[in-house]
Amino acid sequence: MTKLKIIGIIPARGGSKSIPLKNIKLIKNKPLINYSIEGALKSKIFDYIVVSTDHKKIRTISSRFKKIIIFNRTKKISSDNASTELVVEDVLKKIQDLKNYKPDWIFILEPTSPLRSVDTIKKAKKIIEKKKNFNSLISIKKIDHDPARLKNNKLNFVFKRVNNRQKRNSLYCETSTLYCVKNSFFLKRKKIVEEKPLGFLIPKIESIDINDIEDFKIAEKILNN
Repeated sequence: MTKLKIIGIIPARGGSKSIPLKNIKLIKNKPLINYSIEGALKSKIFDYIVVSTDHKKIRTISSRFKKIIIFNRTKKISSDNASTELVVEDVLKKIQDLKNYKPDWIFILEPTSPLRSVDTIKKAKKIIEKKKNFNSLISIKKIDHDPARLKNNKLNFVFKRVNNRQKRNSLYCETSTLYCVKNSFFLKRKKIVEEKPLGFLIPKIESIDINDIEDFKIAEKILNN
């Protein structure tokens, strides 16, 4: 079997409304982004690992890892409204120009998922090697409670509420822990997630995504234990 060409992209802009310079805030005496960089390196599945950033401090910290490529991000793709798709498109163009490289698959590792394991990254690679007829793979977690919409402070359950947990429908949601997309699909559609992506269940603890200071404290307590 031909070896898959896989690139790992870590999108890490400097702007964050909830936590200033969140991606390099220290968590257990280590910059947040380091957890994703170290996990990507230890997995040994990537031809190249790229940090895309618009901030000098993030570049400096990322440059301490010799095998990491750092691409500067323009203001146009660094705003709150800029999509990850634009970042991926920028990285693909630059890696093509720099290394004459075109991957088969793109893995996106958000730096806000410090509890992502090396095993999860390796598992994703095994899935894309074995499964056929799909264009994107995303990490998912099981929802333990009945989902509902809140309107005028009243809950409207999406499905009929069931008291007995054993009789509830199994429901899942995506996590930002890992996104994988086939390059040919991305270049054609400019989308990371297709309409019906393949999902792979990850340990609940790995699904923690740091969006605010409360998430940060939870992740830090877990890492300290």
